[in-house]
Amino acid sequence: MRVGISGTAHVELAAIQRFDLGILICKSCNEVIATLPTDGYKKFYGLCKNMTCIERNKEANK
Repeated sequence: MRVGISGTAHVELAAIQRFDLGILICKSCNEVIATLPTDGYKKFYGLCKNMTCIERNKEANK
């Protein structure tokens, strides 16, 4: 049996070499919420769970 990287023979090599080059940023406080596997560097904007950011977004949408 041929053993892959770190003994993970059943895992595809592409999954092992996954790069999280995409980032999800809170549009209110600019904190990084999460990283995402993308083909290149990409920025996405959303809202974090901070109540201050949620309230600020509600006021901006009025």
